[in-house]
Amino acid sequence: MWGILVTDTCYIFQTYRDLTLITRDGLGLVLNSLSHLILERYLRLTDVSRSQVLWLLREMMRNAVTNVETLCLNLMRHAAGGDVSQRNVVLIESLLDIYQENRTWLDKFPVLITSVVYTYLRLIEDHSGPKLAELRQKEVTFVVALIRERFGECLTIGRDFVRLLQNVARIPEFDKLWKDILLKPKTLCPNFTGVLQLLQTRTSRRFFQSRLTPEMERKLVFLTSSVRFGFHKRYQEWFQRQYLATQESQSLRCDLIRFIVGVIHPTNELLCSDIIPRWAVIGWLITTCTSNVAGSNAKLALFYDWLFFDAEKDNIMNIGTGKVDTNMYKGGRTRYGLYNEKKNTVHTLHCCQWTKSLFTDRCLQIIPNFYPALSDKVRAGIFSSLQQILEKRVLPSLGPLFDSKNLDRDLRVMVREVFKEFCVPPSEGVKTEEFPSIPTPLNMKDEPVGLGGPHINHAPSPINNHVGGESEPMFSDDDEDRRAEEDNALEDEENVDDDEDDDDIPLAKVRLKDKPSDDKSPSLDPELVQQLEGEFRRAVESLHVEKDNEARCQAMERLVQLVLQEDDLDTDIMTTLGSCLCHVLREQFDDKVFPKEMSDE
Repeated sequence: MWGILVTDTCYIFQTYRDLTLITRDGLGLVLNSLSHLILERYLRLTDVSRSQVLWLLREMMRNAVTNVETLCLNLMRHAAGGDVSQRNVVLIESLLDIYQENRTWLDKFPVLITSVVYTYLRLIEDHSGPKLAELRQKEVTFVVALIRERFGECLTIGRDFVRLLQNVARIPEFDKLWKDILLKPKTLCPNFTGVLQLLQTRTSRRFFQSRLTPEMERKLVFLTSSVRFGFHKRYQEWFQRQYLATQESQSLRCDLIRFIVGVIHPTNELLCSDIIPRWAVIGWLITTCTSNVAGSNAKLALFYDWLFFDAEKDNIMNIGTGKVDTNMYKGGRTRYGLYNEKKNTVHTLHCCQWTKSLFTDRCLQIIPNFYPALSDKVRAGIFSSLQQILEKRVLPSLGPLFDSKNLDRDLRVMVREVFKEFCVPPSEGVKTEEFPSIPTPLNMKDEPVGLGGPHINHAPSPINNHVGGESEPMFSDDDEDRRAEEDNALEDEENVDDDEDDDDIPLAKVRLKDKPSDDKSPSLDPELVQQLEGEFRRAVESLHVEKDNEARCQAMERLVQLVLQEDDLDTDIMTTLGSCLCHVLREQFDDKVFPKEMSDE
């Protein structure tokens, strides 16, 4: 094998003949060694060695060597998306010629057929330049013929087959194929009932993996499993310089997002650690995109599994990355405390606010516009997604997302109309400002409700639906009686009936209710609090009266966000705020670090 890779072309025929004569395992050892070489060292091979590998692949196909299709799959992984360099184009075109020459051999391997279709459908999108027009036409002719002739195998690709077809729908050959898929599905395959059948089929993770080179996969896995949150910027910059620096490479972001969503599923230990979470990597990929088209496709790639989610077939981890905002509150502490640099802290909080707007705005757009004929199915799929998120306790409540005051005023009104089942009702005694109804581009009576399904109302009380009982949807700052009403609401929460079912209450609250009252909290000077206004006063009071540690973390997080959002914060307010925090957090400052009784440890 090494002789074939390094020998001059005039000797490779004799070398291959000698190899076939001495083999005793049907070239199994050669295939294993060659596959390992391609996966680990292909980028280090010279151009001559690469061409010899392709020649060897062609000869083994002609001789019907067993398991050579594995070698094809490994080689196709190096046909990178978003890369129009000469080396990459040569590999893509060479593999295409090999498949065309050995079409009869290719038809014997359904798994390889689906991978070829998926790979070249994705690559056609990149070859739009005039210099690649000839290659693109070859790809289009080959892929369309392969899809039409082997459409039954293509059905196993699933919903991402539709996503890739959408990106090339304006090419005339694919436009005709789309018309047959939508209007005459039986002509393609007797078992094909329509595009809904494809959209309801989950795409296997091997397709997502096939669109990343082995080196790309290793670096992305390292980033999401070994890099601490707060030290990730330099790794992201290295990755971007190597793979995402050109305009053509922007389409690669969709492949990266689909890989993160469908393949990288962290364990519970990793989720509770300070390793950079998946949502932060995806947020970085979307916000740094320099192409509007690629950015829109990247957002769709993030939420694509939501549209036709089925709890029995799909994986909850495939939709978990869409809930990127409130993950910061998991574990009973806020993650800004993990940072060592103020810059990273500010950026992460800003990203959290941006992702809320992205999720809600994208939801409102995608329901009526994705495919109007299946809008009811889209709504049902998204309802199932949100219902599964609540049932599996991925998030305790969707209220902080849909009722967030970081949303635009008009967008917030639309969200309340579309996602009314998931908007947490305000607590008793807390008045909310009623906005006048405004015309929207969505007909809420005729169009399905989007990306937010029928809410399973586990408990009508906000105590059971909100972490810490913090009521976030407050919009009026001019109500003079609000503070007194909030105090009454808090007293009502403390006097919950004893016969309430503990199974419906979060574990932290059950422990709090069972624990005897021990009110040793430091007193807060009312005159000092009166110097604060609006949201700052309410945040400080909430931090003072709350007993639950998780609720206090949320109140502190809210206070930090208020400070960061203020461009010109008066020095007196900062001084007063610092004094209030000193009083409220006195117990934490005075806590003993070491135990009273020393042990051997």
